Amino acid sequence: MMKKNLKAGMMAAVLAITLAACGGNQEKSAENVKAEATETKAEDAAETDAEAYVPEGTFNIRVFAAAGGVADMVTRITAQSLQDSYGITPVINNLTGANGAIAAADMDGYDPSINELSLVSMSLFTMSPLMNPDLNVSMDNYEFVGSLIRDEFVLLVSKDSGIKSWEDLVEYGKNNKIIYASNAPGGGTHVVQCGLFGDAGLNAEALTSDGSNKDILAVMSGDAICTSATVTLAKSYVESGDLIPIGIFSDNVYTGYEGYEVPTVPSFGYDITIPSYNFLITRAGVDAAEVKGFYDAIEACRETETFKEAAEAAGYVPDHTDGETLRAEIEKYAADSKEIFDKYYQ
Repeated sequence: MMKKNLKAGMMAAVLAITLAACGGNQEKSAENVKAEATETKAEDAAETDAEAYVPEGTFNIRVFAAAGGVADMVTRITAQSLQDSYGITPVINNLTGANGAIAAADMDGYDPSINELSLVSMSLFTMSPLMNPDLNVSMDNYEFVGSLIRDEFVLLVSKDSGIKSWEDLVEYGKNNKIIYASNAPGGGTHVVQCGLFGDAGLNAEALTSDGSNKDILAVMSGDAICTSATVTLAKSYVESGDLIPIGIFSDNVYTGYEGYEVPTVPSFGYDITIPSYNFLITRAGVDAAEVKGFYDAIEACRETETFKEAAEAAGYVPDHTDGETLRAEIEKYAADSKEIFDKYYQ
């Protein structure tokens, strides 16, 4: 802030000297007029920068997932970069459960403030209101700050299953019940698999757990024939050869795994492309300039070398979806989720 004020002062001094030098002339040259206009614009820009929102103070950031998971990891990398760049004090609280409903409820106990934030899962506003109407969760109660990570779901089988493709899984399903490992009903991995197997008319049943790591272990141990997990989480298992990706719930073929070109679920004939989003929210009533300013600060931190190094070491690819765009995205996926809910959860 001091540097910006100093810069503004220097620009004003330059302008004053220019005006003094021209004081004896009744007419100004085109060059002088252009120079004064440029300096005035620079002053205005400096003043705007000086008034822009800058994060300060203590930030209480609630995280819907347990420490050590992907959501927790990306939050801590982001918080550390904000601390390094702005000197703020980020406090991370892992308030797990209900896709962020518990974290949001805790935040609701505080007055609206950009310093009170929650990292939540997209399911909080898509499936949770359908599965648990008593939660009374509404997007209208919150401001969307922006996304930290977006991930697609990939369909996976064990290397020992004998299945190498979607066609193989369909063939297996003709004579066997398909046991798929997933989140509890309403969770992201449950929704996409429930929708897929339902639309495909396959006899399938969920083996549920409280985390995708457990789902992956269920497949590797043979307790389930397949599972779905985010592309990021599945990466190490695919690269080790333990899991085989046979489809991605996306409109785009996935080539991020070496040696694989993962086909899309829509190419199988089923339009199920619901992704995973983990994003920051604050309470409705927080000034829009502060909401945008905070996400702008996150974006600026992502350009620092320390952030890039930490993200690369963790295999974290940040998502750049801002709050306004994110809200529209979530509304779309809420409609898609309701369609699956009405068909297979009623």
